[in-house]
Amino acid sequence: MNTTNYDIVILGGGCAGMQLMHQLIHHTNYRGESILILDADKTYLQPKSWCFWHKSEDHPYQSIFNTTWNNLSIGFPEGIKEKSINPYRYSFIKSESFFDFHFKEIHQNNHIRYSNDKVLKFEKCGNDFFIETNQEMIKTQALYSSFWSQEEVTNDRSIFLKQQFYGWEIYTEQPVFNSKAATLMDFSITQTNGVNFAYVLPYSEHQALIEITGFCEKEYSIDFFEAVLKQYIQKNWNCSYKIIKTERASIPMTNFAFKRFTKEGAIAIGTAAGMIKPTTGYAFNRITRDSILLANQFFNKEAPIEFTHTRFKFYDRLLLQLLKYSPAKALHILMQLFRKVPFQQILRFLDEDSSLLQEAVLFAKLPKKEFLKQVFKHGNNI
Repeated sequence: MNTTNYDIVILGGGCAGMQLMHQLIHHTNYRGESILILDADKTYLQPKSWCFWHKSEDHPYQSIFNTTWNNLSIGFPEGIKEKSINPYRYSFIKSESFFDFHFKEIHQNNHIRYSNDKVLKFEKCGNDFFIETNQEMIKTQALYSSFWSQEEVTNDRSIFLKQQFYGWEIYTEQPVFNSKAATLMDFSITQTNGVNFAYVLPYSEHQALIEITGFCEKEYSIDFFEAVLKQYIQKNWNCSYKIIKTERASIPMTNFAFKRFTKEGAIAIGTAAGMIKPTTGYAFNRITRDSILLANQFFNKEAPIEFTHTRFKFYDRLLLQLLKYSPAKALHILMQLFRKVPFQQILRFLDEDSSLLQEAVLFAKLPKKEFLKQVFKHGNNI
């Protein structure tokens, strides 16, 4: 079997693999290094979307934002609370826009190869990685991998929940949606074994993506999701509609200690590197920041360092424990958070960009007793 050499190989062509490729080829020190992306799963075919909040209009993906909102809404049993999030904005990218953008970059750069060949195994020998696919043997000194094992994570002593969501993009003949605000969480829907909420992205007065989300160990059925969706649409808009597209996904919510390197020595990216925020599922901007860091380290010939434990991991663990062991109390705390704390402060905290003083002010407005219970009950695991 012939061996082909590449300067950089990326295993996985999803959000993390494509963002890393983008940052590498746009780095000021890029000189045409050869890049191979191996994506047997054809990730671009999976219907999904990414949302995130940001301050600057100079976001790396500003040119492909499909929609942006200046206001966010939170739904409570007593009604909807809508607020401006200035200086933040909440933006949305469809997977079609994301992958079209990156495949255009690939097609315009003859130093990049994208392949759907299947990776059979890979190992490190000295300074080189050897990747065996169903078609060839590949050699590189820079290997980045988005591969991770759910079995390994679930078998660990860590907490493992799922953020499951199912939604419809619908079109209505009547102008029924408030297109000025995205609904981040509407807690007024049916609650079951976990914490459930509706998520609404109105693209216009006639069109919106409406999803039902659950934080839970139990696997929700499509029948459950569709029943709650129909009830939610009927309750809020009471109109006929046409389903344009369906989305379904499950995101890990875990305090598992993801590593910077895989067991084979490759540099982990995306979910494999713990880039999904455990308590929210938001990953896009975290992956963007990590991709910039990794590109800088590659061209500066710096070795990435292992992740360190931060106080934000401690906060995430407390909320995950509440979601697992006391979901009703977790729901109460989440609603209190959005009732009592300005949205901008919450977004800053979730971005892990807040100071200790700001966090103390935020926690002072929440039921501290429930958090303390989690520390004393499960303190040895924190």
